[in-house]
Amino acid sequence: MSLVNEPDKISPEKIFKISEINRLVKNLIQFHLPKLWVCGEVSNFTEATSGHWYFSLKDSQAQIKCTMFRGHNQFSSIKPKNGDLIEAFGSVSIYEARGDYQINLEQLREAGTGDLFEKFVELKNKLENAGYFKEINKKKIPLFPKNIGIISSSTGAALQDVLSIFEKTRKYHGVIIYPSAVQGKEASKQLCKALQVANQRNEVDLIILCRGGGSIEDLWPFNEEELVFEIAKSKLPVISGVGHETDFTLCDFVADVRAPTPTGAAAMAVENILKIDEYITHYVLAMKKILKNIMSNNEQKLDFLEKRLISPKEKLIRHTNNLTKISKLLTHKMNIKLMDIQKQIVTFQKRIQPPTKTLERNELELIRYLKSLQHNLKKYFNEKQTQLKSQQEKIEILSPKNIMAKGYSIVYNNGKVIKNFSDVQLNDTIDIHLHLGRILGEVKGTKKT
Repeated sequence: MSLVNEPDKISPEKIFKISEINRLVKNLIQFHLPKLWVCGEVSNFTEATSGHWYFSLKDSQAQIKCTMFRGHNQFSSIKPKNGDLIEAFGSVSIYEARGDYQINLEQLREAGTGDLFEKFVELKNKLENAGYFKEINKKKIPLFPKNIGIISSSTGAALQDVLSIFEKTRKYHGVIIYPSAVQGKEASKQLCKALQVANQRNEVDLIILCRGGGSIEDLWPFNEEELVFEIAKSKLPVISGVGHETDFTLCDFVADVRAPTPTGAAAMAVENILKIDEYITHYVLAMKKILKNIMSNNEQKLDFLEKRLISPKEKLIRHTNNLTKISKLLTHKMNIKLMDIQKQIVTFQKRIQPPTKTLERNELELIRYLKSLQHNLKKYFNEKQTQLKSQQEKIEILSPKNIMAKGYSIVYNNGKVIKNFSDVQLNDTIDIHLHLGRILGEVKGTKKT
């Protein structure tokens, strides 16, 4: 370093190696000469297998070798070719092994873009100071837009990229294209006109302003003040998707949302719509689970009620069995009573020797009692049979089948008896049980009476 900072102190008697001289000159240049921009015509361009670029920049009087390593050229917006007039930024150095004087480049741009960039910065500062880029002026992007407008070239790749993203969600929204030039002198005016038409028609919920990448000259229509003013006063929210991720235009700053690419803008517009199918699937599964639980609970209730329910036939059997038991009990008691009477008669016969008339009279009285008892038993049995018949008739009257035989029917929906018009929905399939057979029908309307 002392040789670089104090070249006058180098001894004239010292003998240098060639590599030392090259290193000395390299250090002198790098220490005293800052990084700079140069302009020239490209010649002898080659790309090594390593990815590095090697070429020369020349003007009418001289040329200089240039090197751009892969670590820098992979981010370059342009790839030079022989005959291109470009501007390059880098540091002047020497390749020590050959003693070649060269510039190690870091950035490239087409000639003249430096002036455009200065103009871009000047306009940006002017509009920013005027308040056009303030967040308070930004409009919210709709979560679920019904219609989406696209302002772009009808033949550009950017439009196709956006539409390819929308293909997944087109069943949820419509797309309206407002074609416009996106490059050239008239592009800015056409873009403004397209934005005005979209606002006048008011047929979309948001606007995507997009085009593919390019040089600063190609993207310049999106830096024009008139387009910035038109976006600022737009009633429709605007998403700017201009160029590549590294490209910035004034439209990006004034738009309500800036996307890195046209496809990024499309994704922002429909990011919530893309989740609709997920939401629907989630809630359908949840509803199925809830309905399954409801059905299980109702089936358990039905089983419980079915066990408690006594059919008319079973009820009739129970009454018949009860009547049989009563009849047997009465017969048994009657036999016991008759046996007691017979025992008493035998006892009286042993104790008393009745005259013949008394015996005859007693026999007649006994016969009368027997007849009366038989009559009363018959009457009792007839009354019980009449009651049983009456119960049977009531059961038959209340039987659902007899009621249905009169023209009535029972209507089910999904196994559940319909009692109210609110138990069915339009287009539900209902099951109608008649006295003879069943009918399947479809609900076409309901009416509260």
